[in-house]
Amino acid sequence: MLPGKDFFGFCTTLKRLELKALGELSEVRHFEEGEIVYSPGDSADSLYIINRGVVEVVHGNEHGQAAETYLSRGDIFGDFETLSGFPYRHLVRTREAASLQCFRRADFPELIQRIPSFFLYLSEQLAIRLSQAGDVALAQSHCNELSGSLSNFDLVTIYQTILNSAQTGELRIMNEKGELLSACFFEKGNPINCRFEHLTGEEALLQTFLSTSLPGTFSFFSGERPPMGQTESAPINRNGLNVLFAALQARDEFNDVKRRVPDSAAIVRRRQLNISWPDTAPEELRPLAEEVWQIVYSKPLTLAELFGSCSVCQLKLYRVIDELVRSEHFELSSPSSRAEEAA
Repeated sequence: MLPGKDFFGFCTTLKRLELKALGELSEVRHFEEGEIVYSPGDSADSLYIINRGVVEVVHGNEHGQAAETYLSRGDIFGDFETLSGFPYRHLVRTREAASLQCFRRADFPELIQRIPSFFLYLSEQLAIRLSQAGDVALAQSHCNELSGSLSNFDLVTIYQTILNSAQTGELRIMNEKGELLSACFFEKGNPINCRFEHLTGEEALLQTFLSTSLPGTFSFFSGERPPMGQTESAPINRNGLNVLFAALQARDEFNDVKRRVPDSAAIVRRRQLNISWPDTAPEELRPLAEEVWQIVYSKPLTLAELFGSCSVCQLKLYRVIDELVRSEHFELSSPSSRAEEAA
């Protein structure tokens, strides 16, 4: 899916009456972890857009084996079958508690009348996915080498393509200046080490997926060779699909916490002399909270500066900051306040 073109980005372009119609002509369905949304052969009466959670699409590959695809917030599924009238082709089930926006086929005529741009949006998303699938298949069939712009490819699709191909090689992500941002080495389709800026291992891989609009380009080079610049990288010990599942969960949670801790340029300042980790806060975050407290103890820092000083992905850092702000240990101030103090 193109960055900035997910369902929630589309909704920001709608008028108030169109948003109201969108709500009236759809319903939110809640599923517990492990529930089946639909099975192959079921009548395709609805398409779904993920509001929250992660779902797993199980389908057969060219070898007759089951392959899994993970979808998360903003992704659409069931649209091809519902628009075409064909039965559902795959098994779809939740990997965690999920909230899905459901659009019934029976409501399509009124949806077209009241929100014509919704179907233009659906058509664009279908075209993007078909184009990506064709490009990925072509690249795989030619030379085991995959590359392109991240404005045209979804990083989750790229990652899952490498997993399903069971290839050995390195995935590199370059920023808009052509500088190496992230590098992940795969062995038989499984990630074994990764770097993202100053992060290594699983923390680096999680950070790679936190943004839904990572700028720049990517390239995957297949071959048995040492990963570039990763000799000091912490190993990744979990299965590649499990790491992806964790990354999509982290992205969903990151979107939520960013509403409370939104600006990486915000200044973090202490409000108390000593730290007392709240009893209600996650215990696994306590060591990071104490580390952050010591870093900020001598002088205020921006969230971006704190991130560069820690060896964890932004989600964990933001969760700690959120807890310490709510417990009044920290306060966040605008970047302009630092300039005013310096003056």
